[in-house]
Amino acid sequence: MLSVDVNDENCFERLKIHLEGLLRGQKAVILCVGSEKVGGDMLGPLVGSKLLDKLGGNAIVYGVLDGNITASNLIFAVNLIKTLHEDRLLVVIDAALGRQGEVGTIQVYGHGLRPGSATNKNLPCVGDISIIGVVNRKICAFELSMLYTAQRAMVDKMSDIISDSVAQAL
Repeated sequence: MLSVDVNDENCFERLKIHLEGLLRGQKAVILCVGSEKVGGDMLGPLVGSKLLDKLGGNAIVYGVLDGNITASNLIFAVNLIKTLHEDRLLVVIDAALGRQGEVGTIQVYGHGLRPGSATNKNLPCVGDISIIGVVNRKICAFELSMLYTAQRAMVDKMSDIISDSVAQAL
């Protein structure tokens, strides 16, 4: 696991190197989870759209600003990806709530994640590699309002760093 503060001057480089180590030259599909309707939750679709802009046809990306992957269509999207891209790693990108000291960090794991846990959604664990941006703090078990009050500037900065590091690592 790697956790890097977005204000760390080496954030991009550390993320890129860590992702390259996890990918080990394998091809990947990127699944960006979230909704553009909620400020903090739009991290995933924002990253997805930026990746398409940077890489065009050289990337397989699901979940963009004009085509969100949310709790309502996540299982369908994952099943589609498994069918169409069974030979590729699945990298999942999502926003998260965390402890006060984690806000503003980007965390990378060598395993999947459970999207929707911040809002108590009961969704399956998905992915081989996961990248989360901690956009606000989790105060109690159910805190959807914290996704609404995430700082937009921080979400934008995270999306730039994540999309740049993923694009370079691929």
